Amino acid sequence: MYQEYINNIIQLGFLTMFVTALPIAPLICLGINNWQLRQDATRYVKRVRRPIGFRSEGIGTWMNILEVLSRIAILVNAALIAFTFDFLPNLIFERFYGEDDTMTGYVDFMLGTFNFTDSSNTTQSCRHWSYMQPARETHATFWQTLMLTRMLFIFFFQNIVWAIVSSIDIASSSTPKSVKERMVLEERISQEWLSSDSSDDDTATATVRQETTTHRRSTKTARDRNQRSRKDAAEKGIAEVEVEI
Repeated sequence: MYQEYINNIIQLGFLTMFVTALPIAPLICLGINNWQLRQDATRYVKRVRRPIGFRSEGIGTWMNILEVLSRIAILVNAALIAFTFDFLPNLIFERFYGEDDTMTGYVDFMLGTFNFTDSSNTTQSCRHWSYMQPARETHATFWQTLMLTRMLFIFFFQNIVWAIVSSIDIASSSTPKSVKERMVLEERISQEWLSSDSSDDDTATATVRQETTTHRRSTKTARDRNQRSRKDAAEKGIAEVEVEI
């Protein structure tokens, strides 16, 4: 299982950290994982001995690795957006350097000039996209403003996204309600078994069976009620459509 976990963690890390560079990557990983799932199912059913199942409260230290990986992924995506997308330079130019708050002259503003001499001792100029130095000496503060804006964007983006993720994690439960009820029932049954004497084994066994049967019946009744309500709603919707027709 270690190799299975490490492969999935590596795949998730690359997917979450560089999804802005290749937005179609989640779809590719979905297809690969579905294919791998069918391969594993065929292997466990037809080719290897059935593994022995055992109870576990979670995936252990792998959950801590996933949490750290999610934090790193948010930071990496914020940096990629800030340093590779052009909306921040466009915003600063339009707000402080553009004519009448427009993008007129943006390309000429961002292109730097490199002078060189060819073999015939003729001086020529080459225009290039200036990432490290200002294209005009009079606009030297542009890159300082841009770098400060990028740092602020990374800071706010990281904290806002992590706050949203934490809120969703707090609001949602990783354990379904039915599983929690089953865990409480099993805990109470185990406590009764430990506290009961040997003479009361038959009584405790009967109580356990009765409570288990009652829980199963209540679960089945709730499931049947939900199915009946969905069926009635579907029939009512079909009837309304027929009346409208």
